Amino acid sequence: PLYLLDGYSLIYRSYFAFMRRPLMNQDGKNVSATFGFFRTLFSFFDQYSPDYFAVVLDSKGPTFRHEQYPEYKATREKAPDELHAAVPVIEEVLDVLRIPTLRKDGFEADDIMATLAAVCRADRRDCYIITGDKDLLQLVGDHVWVLKPDKSGYEKIGPEEVLQDWGVRPDQILDYLS
Repeated sequence: PLYLLDGYSLIYRSYFAFMRRPLMNQDGKNVSATFGFFRTLFSFFDQYSPDYFAVVLDSKGPTFRHEQYPEYKATREKAPDELHAAVPVIEEVLDVLRIPTLRKDGFEADDIMATLAAVCRADRRDCYIITGDKDLLQLVGDHVWVLKPDKSGYEKIGPEEVLQDWGVRPDQILDYLS
């Protein structure tokens, strides 16, 4: 199986998990996102021991959606600077650990994960997307699952779980969330 970690989903989740009591290093910099990201990553490796794994990240610059519609995500609240500061540190550590990262200019991580999920589906290869992002539930089905981090590990979400939790099939998630 191929395991794809939604990098920014985990970075955001880790940062905000320590919002009330941020973790600070000796220089007074917030390291909550970095600590939480790698604690979760190492826990995942211990539990799953994946042979094929990558962290998928958003484009550093605007995506094709921004070019087509300049107001894309314009109303979204800007992420804190200290969260953004954690991203290059996390990327550097991933590089040192030789953990593959996937990123393509002009595309979001969701686009890359959707493309790889489609390739896996066509090849009949199992694909697990590690994310808390409900938008990615639309990819679930035929060899593709979401592993949603929770307090006890990971919840494996297939088509039945999407229907049970949301009342719609995976192919209806986009319409439901819209």
